[in-house]
Amino acid sequence: MFPTPLPDYKILMTYDILPHKQEGYYRYVLGEFVPRLRNMGLPMISAWHVVYGSYPQRMLEFGCDSRKLAHALFIDLSYRRMEDRLKTYTENFTRRLVIYRDGFQF
Repeated sequence: MFPTPLPDYKILMTYDILPHKQEGYYRYVLGEFVPRLRNMGLPMISAWHVVYGSYPQRMLEFGCDSRKLAHALFIDLSYRRMEDRLKTYTENFTRRLVIYRDGFQF
């Protein structure tokens, strides 16, 4: 359950997991990436796995309280290193900041 009040924004990350890197991907995302983002003030809202259509295979959603926090994060060297490492396990990576809406947002 997400703490109240709800965030104003979501950070959406979409990508496909490289087939030969799935084990390393799961270890990194669950063991480091998600916990470190939570410690930076960005709790995970949901993770989606898409199995139909020509859409990215995975989408992660993180709550964000302000545009200012998101933009500061995106230029933070520590965050950029984490995202760069995530990209070594994925392809077709995108990241967007959107206004929070409940449910699936693409």
